Amino acid sequence: MHLSEFMPFLSAESKRILGVFVSSEALFLVELETLAEIGRFRVRQAREEKWRGTGAPWEDAVAFSESLMRLSVTYGLSYDNISVCLPRDLFFVYEREFPPMERQELEAAARWDIETNVPFDEGAYWPGFGKHEDRLELAALPSEYGRDFVDAMTTSGLGVSGVTMEPLHFSCRREGVRMVWRDAAVELPAPVQREKWTREFLTALYAALRLYYPSVGVEFLPGEEKAERVRLLQTAGNLVLAATFFLVSVLFARNLWLLSAADSRLDNLRQEYALERRERETMVGLAGGQAEIEGTEKGLQKLSAERRSWYAMFSELGTVAVDGVYLTEFDMQEDGSLLCGGHATDHGHLAAYLDRLGNEATALREKPLLKESAADERGALKFKLRLRF
Repeated sequence: MHLSEFMPFLSAESKRILGVFVSSEALFLVELETLAEIGRFRVRQAREEKWRGTGAPWEDAVAFSESLMRLSVTYGLSYDNISVCLPRDLFFVYEREFPPMERQELEAAARWDIETNVPFDEGAYWPGFGKHEDRLELAALPSEYGRDFVDAMTTSGLGVSGVTMEPLHFSCRREGVRMVWRDAAVELPAPVQREKWTREFLTALYAALRLYYPSVGVEFLPGEEKAERVRLLQTAGNLVLAATFFLVSVLFARNLWLLSAADSRLDNLRQEYALERRERETMVGLAGGQAEIEGTEKGLQKLSAERRSWYAMFSELGTVAVDGVYLTEFDMQEDGSLLCGGHATDHGHLAAYLDRLGNEATALREKPLLKESAADERGALKFKLRLRF
């Protein structure tokens, strides 16, 4: 398990991006993964999910966000780096010709032109513009489909990196097992080669790709919104790390106390045994008493041999890990077994973890026993295991 599982922004490696095209009838999801070579990508998954809510998804942002989180957990999709593409009919869109100018001047001119022409009140929309061939495409997104939509996704635990609109022109060609767009080569593994790459899927792919080509298309998520969401992710990650460290510290301190108490009890037993042994030497003729003392000595030797430290147990558990499975609770039972609680993304990851634990944890005296498992309201799987060292 790596810290990047809790705080993906700490990882310097290539990211996974989830492009989402939202229509009134379905959600089209394309998960994109960067490759080592610049400009090369790979599609990990491409899925279509029928919309079962009342009204369009953008009319009930909370239901849409919960549905997207459920799909991400169910299919193992990345939900911390999402680019959303909405239908063009939600936007006020028009084109203008501007003379050549610097980027900052062009942006200022575009914003002023949008403020002059959009039919929305000031502050009630998100502006955006993008270059298409020799013309500028200017657009405005009502706040009810912008800020409220993104806030609902963030509240559900989804990380929003961009908001754009369905492109008027999306030139992409198929070359065998690749999609080629601009100077980007998008590889299609076997599972997604069988997908019918409709315009909706291509639009979801466009939403993911344009995070690497910000000059293409129109972006509506303001820069300060992105910075704020990164800050929120960092704060949440730090809180999770602090809580985990506190929990481990409490468990470690508790186990040290239990070990200290056990050592003290063992010292008392050894002293009692020593006293009894001296008495036994003066009572050589009492064979029954001698046998009882010898039995006590064997029991103490067995207790000393079988006693394992908490450090050894945690060290053993730390060598076995499966992505999507996390242990969060530990409790020593009266019978000497260790009850572990945690959560997993699905039963498949949990089964893989039980299999690895049973085969690789050499200190276990018997196979791990799954005591209980149940899915919570978000679809995550909670479980409890009994381990006997």
